Formats: sequence, structure tokens, C-alpha cells
Amino acid sequence: MDAGTVLGFIAGYVATLAGVFLLYLPVLALVVALLVAAGFLQLLLLPVAILVRKLRRSKPEPDTDGSWILGR
Repeated sequence: MDAGTVLGFIAGYVATLAGVFLLYLPVLALVVALLVAAGFLQLLLLPVAILVRKLRRSKPEPDTDGSWILGR
């Protein structure tokens, strides 16, 4: 193999890599857009989640059992 053949193979590999990247570029852009949208929705719903968490938290009931006074 001479230098021209090796350079041709290298150019072919680079062209193949570029083609595969361009082929999957819309899929990559869609994944990034979905991740950004999910993060934005989480930021919008964060106050609601905090409010629900505060409302669902049960208030501690007072300890009416006096057995602890006498000890063991």
C-alpha cells in the first residue's frame, strides 16, 4: 500500500464518521431539547411539589403517655 491508498482510507473513515454524525444529529438535538424541557418543567413544578410536601407532612402529635415519668 502506498501513501495515497492510506490517505484515501483515512479520508473515507473521516467522511463516514461525519456522515454518521450528520445522520444522528436530529436525534441528538431532540434528546437535548427533551432534557431541557424536562428540566424547565421541573423548575416550574418545584413550588407545587414543595407545597404538597409541606401539606402532607403530618404534624407531630403530643406525647400523652406519662409512663416515661416513672422510668424503668
